Amino acid sequence: MQVADNLEVDIIPDGKCEFLMTASEVAKGYGISPNTLRRHKMEHVDELEEGKHFFSSVQKMNARCKSDGYIQTKQTLWTKRGIVRLGFFIKSERAKLFRDWAEDLVINTMEQAQQITQEAQQLNLFPEPPKKRNINCLTKDRLVDVLADVARIEDKELRMSIVNKLMNH
Repeated sequence: MQVADNLEVDIIPDGKCEFLMTASEVAKGYGISPNTLRRHKMEHVDELEEGKHFFSSVQKMNARCKSDGYIQTKQTLWTKRGIVRLGFFIKSERAKLFRDWAEDLVINTMEQAQQITQEAQQLNLFPEPPKKRNINCLTKDRLVDVLADVARIEDKELRMSIVNKLMNH
């Protein structure tokens, strides 16, 4: 994706997070080294959550060595939320530019979602639920009023039956 005239970053499409970026691409975007990015990740462990801001992945690479031929490498993949959150810690002109890009990307996605919702509402795809009627609502005052009327019933069994039904409902 084109961030600015002189800055382009690679993104990895993702069904759950929309897209992910490797740590090296995020570092390139912010104009810092991957080591500085790792340092920020360690220093702000209380604010950067795995599974929300980033994912750690392990993959095997062909190392062309004599043992089994493969080595495992660990890679951090950053989400949109993580890219924006990292921007709080990195202060530079390039970081400001990259933060603006990340923010616009999030805002544009939200605006697109709102536009789709508005269009769906105009087409009546999400009709409003029917309003709940407020009849037969037994408030405390109404209960006392009904019980006063019940007290005038001369048939004691009927009176007690009605009182019990009202009090136990």
